[in-house]
Amino acid sequence: MNSARQPFDWFDRLIVPVLSYLAAATLFGLMMVTCVDVVARYILNTPITGSFEITEILLAALIFAGLPLVTLKGDHVTVDLFDTITPNWLFRIQHIFACAISVVCTAFLSYRLWIRAENMYAAGETTAELKFTVAWLTYSMSLLMALSACALLILVFRSPQRHIPGESEGSGA
Repeated sequence: MNSARQPFDWFDRLIVPVLSYLAAATLFGLMMVTCVDVVARYILNTPITGSFEITEILLAALIFAGLPLVTLKGDHVTVDLFDTITPNWLFRIQHIFACAISVVCTAFLSYRLWIRAENMYAAGETTAELKFTVAWLTYSMSLLMALSACALLILVFRSPQRHIPGESEGSGA
């Protein structure tokens, strides 16, 4: 992200640290569960009960916690075939149009996840081995998806980033 002030930069200052620490803690937990499970499974011959379910839950949490972060940074996979030849005025319109479509799609997915979570909660769905109520994870996924929709809405008001080959942050060597 640019060092210049961006519209709604308070959102970045509020959300990015919280989600970064959440994602880091989740990744650390995923690493620890995997490491301890491998040692317990192959050396002690007693694997962690429910390690597969724990891994699934942590992986889902990691993906959805990272989604708003990747969105705010503009690090999604993009097709930039015409970035170098598109005039600035058209590039801005393209950016607004793409963000608007993405906001609608992401908000709809958030809404559908919330409905799914309500249905899971009403049915009392749990994981097979640990009996963890899956609805809480799905509610969290819905909220993080809504946060991603908010991030996309904020991007509408920010200058679009051109992806020109050879001008990336890590290309200096």
